[in-house]
Amino acid sequence: MRPGGLALIGVVICFVALAACVSLPKSYSLEARPIYPKLGTSVSDFYQKIDTLEPVLQWSDVKTQGQTYDVAVWETPSRQSDESILGTPLEPRNWGKQIYYAQALSQNYYKISKPLKPNTCYHWSVRIRTGASVTKWATFNQSAVSLLGLGYAYHMPYGFITPRQ
Repeated sequence: MRPGGLALIGVVICFVALAACVSLPKSYSLEARPIYPKLGTSVSDFYQKIDTLEPVLQWSDVKTQGQTYDVAVWETPSRQSDESILGTPLEPRNWGKQIYYAQALSQNYYKISKPLKPNTCYHWSVRIRTGASVTKWATFNQSAVSLLGLGYAYHMPYGFITPRQ
């Protein structure tokens, strides 16, 4: 076989392996699931591009009487997947630098009032507050299986990417 033939076979195997990747459904730590920005469908595609630098974050309304929401936004260091994607689910994850925090929200949305940086990745999450007691921040888990192995996102906040300006 010619040397170029081996390279072509390698490329074909890689494409077949990627095409055979199956992402399993996400599981959530709270039922306060993101509505906007929504999450992508695959393990490696959960940073959805949005079209504004001042988004209105929205999640499913699951609080009951006497409860409110807290919401926070973290600027992530890069678009690179963090260690949770690399197969180390028990290590703490760096969600980035917290840039917004609001508490005691009665509605299931929060408008970012100061423009975010363009072409930047952000994490966001919500939690439920009952007086001084709060739940953990809402996260998701998702697994994927391919010919290349297992990939997963573990206890990840929701994510999005701001538009280029």
